[in-house]
Amino acid sequence: MKKVTTMFLVFFAAFASFAAEVKPIKVLMITGGGWHDYKTQAPLLKKTIESQVNAEVTIKWTSTDEHPVKPSENKLPEVFKGDFCKGYDVVFHNHCQVKFEDDDAIDKVIDNHVKNKVGVIMTHGSFHTWFRTKREAWDRLCGVNSIRHYHKSAIKVEVTDKTHPVMKALGVDGWETKEGELYQTKLNPTTKSLAKGTTLKGKAFTEDCIFSHTEEGLKMFGTTLGHHNSTMEQAIYQKMMAYAVLWSAGKLDKDGKAAVGYLK
Repeated sequence: MKKVTTMFLVFFAAFASFAAEVKPIKVLMITGGGWHDYKTQAPLLKKTIESQVNAEVTIKWTSTDEHPVKPSENKLPEVFKGDFCKGYDVVFHNHCQVKFEDDDAIDKVIDNHVKNKVGVIMTHGSFHTWFRTKREAWDRLCGVNSIRHYHKSAIKVEVTDKTHPVMKALGVDGWETKEGELYQTKLNPTTKSLAKGTTLKGKAFTEDCIFSHTEEGLKMFGTTLGHHNSTMEQAIYQKMMAYAVLWSAGKLDKDGKAAVGYLK
C-alpha cells in the first residue's frame, strides 16, 4: 500500500510539474483604425488563435473611428503608451493608424517590445501604420517598408522559403485568395522573404507578402495579406496565424513541430 501511495505521489508531482510548464501563451492583440473591418476581424482572429493554440488573446483598441485621419488625431493611441507589452508573450498587430509622425515616440513603442522580449506578429494594415514619418522608424519593427498598394485583386501566393518553421508546418507550395490588396514591399536587409504574392486580375504585379526577421531579441512574423475578411477566413491563413503565434512565442521547433501542450 505504501509503495502504491508513493508511486501515486510521484506521478501527481510529475503531472503538476508538466501542467505548470504548459502555461497558455498570452497574446496582446492591438487592433483598430481605418479602411478595414476591424470590428469583424478582431474577434475572428481571436477565435482563430484560441481554437488552435493553447493561448489567451486580449484585444485592445487603438480607435473605433472608421477613418482616423483628421489632424486632431495625429497623436499616439493610448494603447501604445507606458509598459504596454508587459505580461504578454506575443503582441499581435492588426491596425491602421496613419497620421502619427513622431519617430522618437514610435521608437519608444518598439523599445517596449524589445524590453519585454515579446514575439511579434503583424498583418496587412499594420505595415501602413505610421508609414510617412521622416525616419520611417516603424520599419524597424515591420522589417519592411511599404507606403502603397496595387489595385484590388485575388492574389496567388507562392511559398519561396520552405525552411522557416511556420512554412514547414503549413506544408504547402502556395494558395490563392478570393480577393485582396497586394502591398508594395521593400524588405530590410535582415528580413527574410517567405512567400510572394501576384495579382490575378488586371496587370500582374508580384511582391513579397510573407516574411520574418529576428532582431534585438524579437521574433517577427508578418504578412501583408488580410485586407478582406474572406482572406482571414481561409483555413490556410488561419493555420498560418496559429503557427505564427507558436513560433514567435518560442513554442515551434525548427522542423515546424509545436511544443507539447500548445497545439490543440
